[in-house]
Amino acid sequence: MGMDLERLVGGRVRAQTLRVLAATTQPMTAYRVSKAVEAQPIQVLTILKSLVPIVERVPEGWVLRDDHLRGFLLDEIRGEDRDRREEKDELLARIGLRPSLEHGRGRVR
Repeated sequence: MGMDLERLVGGRVRAQTLRVLAATTQPMTAYRVSKAVEAQPIQVLTILKSLVPIVERVPEGWVLRDDHLRGFLLDEIRGEDRDRREEKDELLARIGLRPSLEHGRGRVR
């Protein structure tokens, strides 16, 4: 993760939980978040409760309410995706295959 988000927010599961919520505008249950971050549901639920009011419990699940944090996390996600795609494209070019951009897939901006 870009600037060591895990250290910034206090751990892998907390960082991944925030990233998952930032990546969607739809509420997610603690169980679905736990599956996405590969953690125990009770651990994720405890983290979510500790993050109120940054996150909020609504009838359908949990949502990230802090738009500034969402923007920061989405920038991190996009940067990681861009770096991963560039690395993949370099590997493809090295073995004589065309990078993904030439296959019609755009780059993350």
